[in-house]
Amino acid sequence: MLSYLLLSGISTGAIYALVALGIVLVYKATGTINFAHGDQLMIAGFLAWTLHVGLGLPYLVAMAGAVAGGFVLGALAERIGFRAVLRGNLVNVVLATLGLAFVLKGVARLTWGGISDYLAFPPLVPPDPIIIGDIILLPQQLVVTAGALAVMGAFALFFRFTTMGKAMQATADNPKAARLVGIRVENIHMLAFAVGSAVAGAGAALMAPVTLLYPDIGFMLFIKGFAAAVLGGLTSLPGALLGGLAIGVVEALAGGYIDSSAIEVSAFVAIMATLILRPRGLLGGPPPRRA
Repeated sequence: MLSYLLLSGISTGAIYALVALGIVLVYKATGTINFAHGDQLMIAGFLAWTLHVGLGLPYLVAMAGAVAGGFVLGALAERIGFRAVLRGNLVNVVLATLGLAFVLKGVARLTWGGISDYLAFPPLVPPDPIIIGDIILLPQQLVVTAGALAVMGAFALFFRFTTMGKAMQATADNPKAARLVGIRVENIHMLAFAVGSAVAGAGAALMAPVTLLYPDIGFMLFIKGFAAAVLGGLTSLPGALLGGLAIGVVEALAGGYIDSSAIEVSAFVAIMATLILRPRGLLGGPPPRRA
């Protein structure tokens, strides 16, 4: 049972980690939290469903479409909705992101169904479990975990080896210095929103085969992703990964050994205990500087 719970927790935590990565990326670049991040993920999930189930395209094409759609949605959100308020009052930024979240939720309900409508995404592999001794493995969980790790690896390579990735890191560390060396900080902010939303799109495509899609799923995933980001440290990308995996495993163990009702509570109890000892999270550093 332990092996099953650990694998289940890791596969779920990998999705939380992808959500947290997008949240941390935007926070590092702009110093603000994008409260619409979960609903951008939700839209990307419905887009993947439309391409794969509605149009019958291969799953990898649907996943690429979700990533591309998330990228475009994030870029448009920053350019149209957030650029004018990012330098203003923090309350205005929060209200703008919350407003976008409700708009996206309304678009999803009009396009794909109302509050009680759930859409099923077909499994990618046969559901029969793989049994190795006392270890029980579910193929779908292995696919989700491997896919999430691949996305995280691509994310790390983007930051390490691309010019845009390095420019994003420089802007996050010191926006004023970035301006002085010729980096257009506003464009980097847009790229941060776009890349963060694209990562959420990948997470949505990976998550869809193991759950049901519905318009309110984005809020739940945002809460878990935000919790993972806080646990790992809001300024740490590796911390987002660690926080997501930790929350997934804690939830799985609590549900398996205590009660299913403990799943929602256990992760936040663990976060509270961690933040009492480490207020900046497990791997968190100083807060990002504002331009």
